[in-house]
Amino acid sequence: MRHTVTRFIYIIFLLATTAIQSATAATPTSADILASACREMKNAKSLKASFTVTGNGQSSAGDITIDGNCFYLTTPEMTTWFDGKTQWSYSPAAGEVSVSEPTTEELEQINPFAIMDGLQKQFNGRRITAPIGTDRLELTPKGKSDYSKVILTLNASTHLPAEITFTTTDRTTTTIKILSLSKIKAPSPATFRFNPKKYPLAEIIDLR
Repeated sequence: MRHTVTRFIYIIFLLATTAIQSATAATPTSADILASACREMKNAKSLKASFTVTGNGQSSAGDITIDGNCFYLTTPEMTTWFDGKTQWSYSPAAGEVSVSEPTTEELEQINPFAIMDGLQKQFNGRRITAPIGTDRLELTPKGKSDYSKVILTLNASTHLPAEITFTTTDRTTTTIKILSLSKIKAPSPATFRFNPKKYPLAEIIDLR
């Protein structure tokens, strides 16, 4: 679940933009709402969200702050900082902090801004029936993908994501519910860097 949370929550923001842009072309009747949602996501350089994740009979919750290509993620299982170059991942259970410098390919697994152009080309989107007060989009990959389908639900008023469900090619389903999602002022750069003074007993494992 820890890795599921880490990978999926980072791409919520990307998939929202991806679905919006794909569906806009396919459903011109919803163009105004979708274009507005796209603008909201692309113009929000700094975002903060609270979420829950359920899948495989497990659940977790957490918060994420994103500023450009930097992020700070907290869940009960893991805290991760990324300042644009270095990533620190702290496991309370293990009492360890892993330090790494992710490659472009690794960032493409976790950072929405690193893969926006690629994923926009890899999914087709269409508008589907949704509950009152929401818009719902279905994403299907154009080619080879880990996912057979992604369902994205947007708040019709704010045009921001409310829920996203991933179905993998082996039919495993993971659902992320966005409890809150808002644009914020750019955080201090220190937000995205590990402070060893706050974790004096943690073992540092440098993988660089």
